[in-house]
Amino acid sequence: MFGLITRRRHEQELAAAKAEAGRQRTRAEGAVSRAITAEFNRGQVLRQLAEADATNRRLAGRNLELGERLSRLAEADPEYAAQLEHRIGRLQKAGKRILAAWWAEKRRADRLQARLDDALGLDDPAVLAGQNWQATRQDGARKVVAS
Repeated sequence: MFGLITRRRHEQELAAAKAEAGRQRTRAEGAVSRAITAEFNRGQVLRQLAEADATNRRLAGRNLELGERLSRLAEADPEYAAQLEHRIGRLQKAGKRILAAWWAEKRRADRLQARLDDALGLDDPAVLAGQNWQATRQDGARKVVAS
């Protein structure tokens, strides 16, 4: 009719509008809360990323410095390393010569000792049989105590 509504309908529409306003208010408050949390989290992540970036830059600078030092050492080192390799080779050759000379002298000394034993008669079977006489003594070796 003339835009008039009944009181009951008015109260129903008003209750529905209040319910919708409450629902919208709850949604808005949740959205604001989530936005505040998201903003706080973004700030925290940004601070952490800034700290990580600063640490990364420091480490990159340190790595660069150490790499330069290492390359300087590597550039200066090849000649010294070659000298050391040469010395190692010379020392190994000298060691082999010394060991060969030692074995030769040992064989020579053993032959000379055998000839001396033969000349003195120390290779006689009776002498060889008595070589362990101290281990088989019956009287027992007496210990002398110095006073």
